[in-house]
Amino acid sequence: MSHMKSWLWFGVIALLWGQVRLRVVSMVPYDSPWEEALNEYIKAVERSIGPGKVSFRKFLSGQVGGEVEMVRNVRMGIQEVGMFSIGAMAEGLSMPELLVLEMPFLFESDEEVDYVMDALFEEFKRRLLEKDIVLVFWGVNGWRHFGCATKPILTPADLKGLKMRAQETPLYIEMYKALGATPVPLAATDALMALKNRMVEGFDQTIVFAVSTGWIGQIKHFTLSRHVYQPGALVISKKAFDKLPPDIQRALLVEKERTQLQAKGRKLVRDEEQSILNSAEKEGNVRFYRLSPQQREAFRKAIQAASARLEGHLGAEGKALLAQVRAKISEYRSKTQSIAK
Repeated sequence: MSHMKSWLWFGVIALLWGQVRLRVVSMVPYDSPWEEALNEYIKAVERSIGPGKVSFRKFLSGQVGGEVEMVRNVRMGIQEVGMFSIGAMAEGLSMPELLVLEMPFLFESDEEVDYVMDALFEEFKRRLLEKDIVLVFWGVNGWRHFGCATKPILTPADLKGLKMRAQETPLYIEMYKALGATPVPLAATDALMALKNRMVEGFDQTIVFAVSTGWIGQIKHFTLSRHVYQPGALVISKKAFDKLPPDIQRALLVEKERTQLQAKGRKLVRDEEQSILNSAEKEGNVRFYRLSPQQREAFRKAIQAASARLEGHLGAEGKALLAQVRAKISEYRSKTQSIAK
């Protein structure tokens, strides 16, 4: 039996048993703050519809493939629910405009990110529906930083010639080229082995994901560069969603609890990040480096020199969407400056 037929057969059995059974696929590790946030969502659905009507079977840690592959499967309805990074969704859905949220040095704080993403939720929901994806709520991967096995990365020049694992999107590949590194695009499922075999010398990733996946055990230096903020999302296949009864649909959208679920998920990941940093810096197996404002500005300028090429990967739709994002950033900064006065 083929892999696809196995998934479809699973769905037929679920219907025969009289219970809606949904498969949740993701790269997020088990026993992570992301799984905890997912569990909170499942509880919210059960509160809305009652126990026993919907069950969720979790396939996390890339059990059923790479993240881009899973995104495509959810779009086709082979799997029903996904918890993905925006970068993987951009690639898997052929929506380069989603990458506006992961432009290097676009955001300056968690609060700024949350304000912009919440303000533009309906805009992104509309766009994703056109690709057969139902956006339920925003998640968070977090601030990406540089990890390296061979040397600390304190200036753009330190990246020159290094083989760095790049997420499989043109934006990250272009970013590394702008910094003088050699990007090696790899699925997250292949990154750990590549680090062990020194096929790559480093990566950029969030501290929580790097620890949860074991990547951090393959490096000696970790630079807290905060060069990209990577959001995530919990989504449902529209093809699967449209086949469900209206009461199940309403329960899955958790519209009354969306704001609280988003806030809780963000807090879980951010608290875990701080906890890991507090303990990891004391243990001493990996040396952590905090960039000064001047050092971080040097990275920003190096990236800024390639801004035309980076924005070129967004397409016409992406450039228009980027203008909306920047307008909301300006709006947030004006509000906070007014309050400060």
